[in-house]
Amino acid sequence: MSRTRCCARRASVVLALVLASMGRPALASEPPTRAVDQYNVTKSRPALAGYDAVSYFPVGGGKPTRGRPEFEHTDRGITYRFATLENMELFRSNPDRFIPAHGGWCSWAMAADGSRVEVDPKSYLIADGRLFLFYKDILNDTRAKFQKETAPNIARADANWKRLTGEAPISGLAAEPVPAAPLRARLDEMKEKFNASAPAEMRATFEEGIDLVGASGVMERAMGVGARAPDFTLNDAAGSPVRLADLLAQGPVVLTWYRGGWCPYCNIQLRAYQESLPEITALGARLVAISPELPDNSLLTREKNGLEFTVLSDTGSAVARAYGVSYRLPDSLIEAFKGRLDIPAQNGDDSWELPLGATYVIARDGTIAYAFISADYRERAEPAAIIEALRALK
Repeated sequence: MSRTRCCARRASVVLALVLASMGRPALASEPPTRAVDQYNVTKSRPALAGYDAVSYFPVGGGKPTRGRPEFEHTDRGITYRFATLENMELFRSNPDRFIPAHGGWCSWAMAADGSRVEVDPKSYLIADGRLFLFYKDILNDTRAKFQKETAPNIARADANWKRLTGEAPISGLAAEPVPAAPLRARLDEMKEKFNASAPAEMRATFEEGIDLVGASGVMERAMGVGARAPDFTLNDAAGSPVRLADLLAQGPVVLTWYRGGWCPYCNIQLRAYQESLPEITALGARLVAISPELPDNSLLTREKNGLEFTVLSDTGSAVARAYGVSYRLPDSLIEAFKGRLDIPAQNGDDSWELPLGATYVIARDGTIAYAFISADYRERAEPAAIIEALRALK
C-alpha cells in the first residue's frame, strides 16, 4: 500500500468528533471508578486482548475485530483499542454501552463460582444490550453452557462480580435500539462484488484514483468540527428553494453529500439514511442530501430510493466548494468513465467535479458538531454515529 493510500485511509474517518461541550447537561458527579486490578487487563495488554469493544455490536460491525494501536482510548484506568476512529468515538460518547461484562473474564466461570477465567475474544454473546465473553477450547464451550439458563446465569455472574469488586452491572443500552445492519457492511459487500467482477486493470485504476483524491489536498480543505457552516440556498428535487439558515431555525441539520444517483455506494448510503430517518427526526433534526446532479436527476434519485428527506441540487458545486469537499476527478478516472458514464451530462457542466463522501451534523447555532470526511467514495458515515452526535446536542 502506498504512503499516500495509507494517509488517505487514516484520514477517511478523521474529524468524526462530537463537541462534548455543546448542549450537554452538567454531570452531578464523575462516573464511578473501576476496580482496575480485578479486570482482565495488564500494563502490556489492553482490554479484550486488543479487540475492539464496539465491533461486537451491530453498530460497530457485529463481528469481533482487532483494534489498532493508533485508535486507543483509556477509560477510568482501562485501555481499549478500536478498529476505526468512528468506533473509538462511539465508545467515548458512552463507554458503558460497550464495556464487556464482568471485567472481560469468562461470564460462565463468574456465574459458577466467581472465578476469573481467561476468555477467547471470539467467543461472546450479546444479551440485554451487554457483551459477555467466554472461555473456549476444543473440549469446553462455556458459552453453550451459559446460554442454557442465560438470565439466571447473568444474575449469578453479576452478584459474584459485585462481591468481588463492589461494581454494579454495567450497561449503557437501557432503551437504545441498535441498528441491525451497519452501513459499512453493505458498502463492503458492494465493494467485494465489484472486485470479483471488474477487470484487474479497472480495479487498479479506481484504487489509484482514490489515492490521487487523498493526495489532492481536498482532505485538508474540507471543513471540520468547530467550524461555522456556510449558509446557502439550493433548489430541492421539486425546484423549490431551501435555505440552510431556515432549517437551522427549526433544529439541527444533518448535511450529507453523495456523488449522484448513478453511484451504487451512494444509493446504499441514501437508503440506509432513509431507514434511520425516524430516529433522526425524533431528535429534532432535519436530514438533507446534496449532489452536483441536475434537478431532474436528483428527483429520479429521490424517487428511485423512496427518500422522504430533502434532496438538493448543487449544480456547479458552489456549495461543495464552500465546504471544501469538492474535487476534480483525476484524469485517469475521467478516461475510465468516458464511454461508460456521461458525468457532464448528469451534472450539467464539464467540470468533472464531485464531492467527497462527507457528512456533517450542524448545531442550531451553525457550528459543525460532527464531521465525517473520506477520500474513499466507498466509505460513508454510519447512521448510528450521526444519531450519537445528535444526542450529544441535547
